[in-house]
Amino acid sequence: MQGEADHSRETAFDRAPHCPGGVLTRRAFLERMAGAATAAAGTGMAWASGASEAEGPVGRAPTSIGLCKRYEYREVRRALGRMLDEIGGVRSLVRRRHVVVKLNLVNTSAEDVGGVPLWLTVTTHPIVAMALGSLLVESGARRVTFCDQLPFRALDEEAFAGYGYDARAFNQALDGRARFENTRNRGRHRQYAWVRVPGGELASAWEVNRTYVETDVLVSLGKLKSHISAGVTGGMKNLFGVPPSSLYSEDLDDEPDEDAVGYRSTTLHSCVRRPFTSAESVTGRSIEGDHGYNVPRFIVDLAAAFPIDLVVIDGISTLQTAEGWWIGSMVSVTRPGLLIAGRNPVCTDAVAAAVMGFNPDAPDRTFPFVNGANHLALARRRGLGENRLDRLEIAGVGLEAARFEFHPTYQRVQG
Repeated sequence: MQGEADHSRETAFDRAPHCPGGVLTRRAFLERMAGAATAAAGTGMAWASGASEAEGPVGRAPTSIGLCKRYEYREVRRALGRMLDEIGGVRSLVRRRHVVVKLNLVNTSAEDVGGVPLWLTVTTHPIVAMALGSLLVESGARRVTFCDQLPFRALDEEAFAGYGYDARAFNQALDGRARFENTRNRGRHRQYAWVRVPGGELASAWEVNRTYVETDVLVSLGKLKSHISAGVTGGMKNLFGVPPSSLYSEDLDDEPDEDAVGYRSTTLHSCVRRPFTSAESVTGRSIEGDHGYNVPRFIVDLAAAFPIDLVVIDGISTLQTAEGWWIGSMVSVTRPGLLIAGRNPVCTDAVAAAVMGFNPDAPDRTFPFVNGANHLALARRRGLGENRLDRLEIAGVGLEAARFEFHPTYQRVQG
């Protein structure tokens, strides 16, 4: 449940007259706390800027690569702790703050890949999440909320259990400071939050569960995988789970539905229909049917609206060639035995792509981005971070020691 501190913060800083929800984003809240907020009233809604477009050189931050061969709690925690130290530590980032950790728990938890549990293939392993959460609490976080959009109508903790997330075990490791929230709809909140996309290309705004704005720190805890539309998946692609099924789902008829549990293929991949948000939220510049054009640009629009403060990527055990078993028989399980962590999501994802044996600045429509645009290069051009390998700072074991060649995703023939 949301505590009293969160409620008082919302009252003091998020309320705006004549606006549904009166929403400020997390970044705008922090800027206001520092005396530099710039909330503006627009078309009957309260907008607050996420990341601004960069002027001059794009941002860079070190990325750490760690070797970790098995999902053993102490081993994972030790490796992650060392890696966080190598990127400058997180105490100043999380101390006395509420941290939201966006997990990568795709599709249903009732599937496996040839009998291999999904946390060894497509989803963030609970041991990595627990180890990270305990380190955040040790660094002073007052609460850690683990969230994702899950295709279940069950209550939050029950919905996460199918992915191996035991709320009791998490709270033992996190001194009682762990919370879980399924963000597929409005959830426990009275209203959705509106978040403007600065310089948005395909999305002008996102209407989302308030968990993603009622926080001080946003962590993306992803999985190291190939992706049929995005080429590679990591910290930024993980944000694709933020837009809720209740407004963006393909199983909606002609209005929002709080019970919806479907995916967002028709609204965010093929773009053959608009989402059922309470106001216009897309620019109309998508290309109908071209997932390789649309998905990378939506990834960047999400990363611009929801600035990620820390990325951790689980690459101990995963799969290659595609992001999930639903793509087809070419998918295979593999064990790179790696963890990756960084403060800038573009830099971190670029290092992840290089670890997989790919060029993070490869041209559009070439491997690994064979089906569309290179979202890492798009993000750099939007000022979100650096993706060119010779300009990245890599700590830990180093790229050559960690490199684990992935089979790239295959070229999908358009029907």
